[in-house]
Amino acid sequence: MLMNKPRAYEILDKHKLDGLIAANAVNVYYLTDYWGPFMNMLRPFYNYALFPRREGAPAALIGSAVEFQRLHETPDATWVENVCAYSHPTTFDRRDFDPDTEDPEAVQEGLAWPVRESALTEADRVFIARSDAYKGKYSVNAIYGLKKAIKDAGLENGTFAVDDPRIITWLNQIGLNNVKGIEGTQVFREIRMIKSETELSIIRKSAAMNEIAVEAAIASLYVGQPREELENIYNTELAKRGGKGRYLSTGMRGQRRSPVAKDQFITFDGLCEYKHYCADMGRTAICGTPTEEMLLRAKAMKVGCDIAYGMIKPGVSGRAVTEAVIDGMKKAGFPGFVICTPHSVGLEHTDHPLPIGPQLPGSQGPFVFLENMVFTVDMPYYEIGWGNMHLEDLIRVTATGIEPFNSCDVSLRVIPDKGLKSAAE
Repeated sequence: MLMNKPRAYEILDKHKLDGLIAANAVNVYYLTDYWGPFMNMLRPFYNYALFPRREGAPAALIGSAVEFQRLHETPDATWVENVCAYSHPTTFDRRDFDPDTEDPEAVQEGLAWPVRESALTEADRVFIARSDAYKGKYSVNAIYGLKKAIKDAGLENGTFAVDDPRIITWLNQIGLNNVKGIEGTQVFREIRMIKSETELSIIRKSAAMNEIAVEAAIASLYVGQPREELENIYNTELAKRGGKGRYLSTGMRGQRRSPVAKDQFITFDGLCEYKHYCADMGRTAICGTPTEEMLLRAKAMKVGCDIAYGMIKPGVSGRAVTEAVIDGMKKAGFPGFVICTPHSVGLEHTDHPLPIGPQLPGSQGPFVFLENMVFTVDMPYYEIGWGNMHLEDLIRVTATGIEPFNSCDVSLRVIPDKGLKSAAE
């Protein structure tokens, strides 16, 4: 199970909520372990998840007949027992109903593929059995499937954290008049920022492959190299290991598309995902020869990292770390350094509550390190007319300090200038 269930119970109790309702793909995945084809399509409102606060009430996953018939191949794709399927087709004579007292009638066959009985394999029979198990249980669409799940859990009068407030309006419109909700984006993030052991295992793998991919891109550097080539190398190394690149951002004197230049800092900020969990990492490199100022600043950046990693433990604030890092780097000979931003990482690049809508910066309270939070200390620098620098590593907060998921080798990467590659190369 991905979800940190004790953390979920703690936060639900804190906000006096009866449960969680998810429509956003990352939250559906978090609550159920399930990532289906419509989530890959980025098709909204085709999947929902319900997690009740009351222990013993059934959690639920809502999805279409088409995708759930495929669960015969991966029966362990979700831990949720109450899998509520819906079947889109409905005839016009079934649309005359009173939403306060009855539900529209769904076609109960799902997607009825033709069957050649004489050639059925055991896998075919499992597929048919899986399909037959849903007959008579289909809802007409996803929101009616969610209504069924809420009734199954006995939560018709419940108050939920919902990651899209429209869902509550729709539930009220189809007969669940007493269901209430609060905007739940921040509640989900508040839960998710403390990772379960299952999540930590996935993120460790994501971090490892991200470092390999970033270092491969750095090692490939040559003067005149197109930036797209760096991105291709990064993405290829991730794909070899089952990961996906979200981006490789490379900065050189504030430019992100120009070819690699000699004797200029180039930064690498790689964000990847593995099993939908992010890893974030930053390094600074140069193709050619660094100046004394460059070397001094690179050493000061390491001083800043050492200060941060030496003081982070549960209860320490992000602001305290930022102030200590900037002060330490100033003393180390880098007085112009101004940005040091710790942030949680997980299913999102920034996996903790952030201001949304009319909420103002700082409205979510101070950033505080907590045990089993996974974070980076984001340290970008850009001086117009001089160049870029960047460092960050993925790290877990332990009970007494930190566990790095990357090497934390933040030394400047110096790649000899080999000149332009020939066409043969």
